[in-house]
Amino acid sequence: MYKQFKFSLLILLLVGLSSPATAATTTYTRDECVEMALTRNPQVLASIERKAQAEWQKKVAYGDFLPKLNVDYSYTYLDDENSFDTGVPGAGKISTTKHNNYMMGLNIDQPLFTGFRLTETYNLADLGLKVAVSGKQLADLDIIFRTTKAYYSFLMVQKLEQVANVTMDQLASHLRDSEEFFKNEVIPLNDLLQSKVHFANAQQDTLIAASHTRIARMSLATIIREPLTLEFEVDDSPNLEELAGEVGSFVQQALVERPELQQANYNLEATKKQITLAKSSYFPEVFLRASHNRYGDDALVDGHGLSDIQDSRESMIGIYATWELFAWGQTKHEVNRATAASRESSHALAGVIDEIKLEVQSTFIGAETSYENISTAKLAVLQAEENLRMVSLRYKNQIATNTNVLDANTLLSDTQTNYYQAVYDYNIRLAGLARSVGVTSWEKLAVN
Repeated sequence: MYKQFKFSLLILLLVGLSSPATAATTTYTRDECVEMALTRNPQVLASIERKAQAEWQKKVAYGDFLPKLNVDYSYTYLDDENSFDTGVPGAGKISTTKHNNYMMGLNIDQPLFTGFRLTETYNLADLGLKVAVSGKQLADLDIIFRTTKAYYSFLMVQKLEQVANVTMDQLASHLRDSEEFFKNEVIPLNDLLQSKVHFANAQQDTLIAASHTRIARMSLATIIREPLTLEFEVDDSPNLEELAGEVGSFVQQALVERPELQQANYNLEATKKQITLAKSSYFPEVFLRASHNRYGDDALVDGHGLSDIQDSRESMIGIYATWELFAWGQTKHEVNRATAASRESSHALAGVIDEIKLEVQSTFIGAETSYENISTAKLAVLQAEENLRMVSLRYKNQIATNTNVLDANTLLSDTQTNYYQAVYDYNIRLAGLARSVGVTSWEKLAVN
């Protein structure tokens, strides 16, 4: 009994060691792939950084409204040192200029009026932030569409690989029948050769389909930032429901949701503020300055000031204004340039609206067409399967020819390919319609 137990245990160990370890293959859903892409893809991460830059730029522009503290330091050397005799007994000579003159000042500057330059600069920074926020939304929409397209493209090529494998198996079975018929001198050699050629072509098609599957998997892995060598599957649950809603409602929704349209509106508003910014040079700039200065004849700004009759320290506060009166028409030219840029932005906005309307309507038509093709292709698959079954049966009874069987196989392969292409193309076009409207998924399309 003990020997039998040891022998049984040894057999189990050998079987366990010889059996290959099979790791469970990860299966991702569409929502999981989209979530990974939104948190990992460089395109989205770059849009986040652009938004952060715009936020900092707005804070920089706001800081120009606040008082600024600065310090200045200067040194001047005078060739002649002058003095005069006071004529007062015991007072001696008093220096009026010295060789070495050092000055250090501590200043606080507060802008009071800049011809609306600071206000418009801040408003432009705020618009820049809004553009960046829209850019983040645009990046999200793009990556969601790219992920969804890669997701369903991967599923489609997997199905096409399955079709290629089934076709190869069917042609292999037919080749065996043909070889048997040829041995029995039922069919001629050219029929056998035809069967072999079609089987060889099917083998090549299977290898090509397998390579397409690997490439599609790597394409999706690149978008969701997974290793290219990772073997994973995706959940095969395409949407086969008919698209609800009218194209007119989708167009109206797109004119509200599309980030490109929002950016075009912001850019137009920004060009109008650029005009006001250019006109700011027509006005004077007024500042309030408070200063505390020190004077001396050494590098430490110590001593008696610039002369013996000047205090070594002084404080002052005042209002200063500068006004550019003549600049060879530069301000006028800049205003004209900004005005032309505003007109350009207005035309660009109209162009964006036209492109959005066309894109929504074209993607809507494409989705409708793909959906109609599904039912047609599904019926064709059933008919092609029945045709192959009947032709194969007739061939075995030598009522049908070898060419009839090969044609029936090709017909079934083509109709199955058309069916899967219609199914997954419909889901890709739904994702394209959602992207053209400016929403993250077709479930969020407006239905009136």
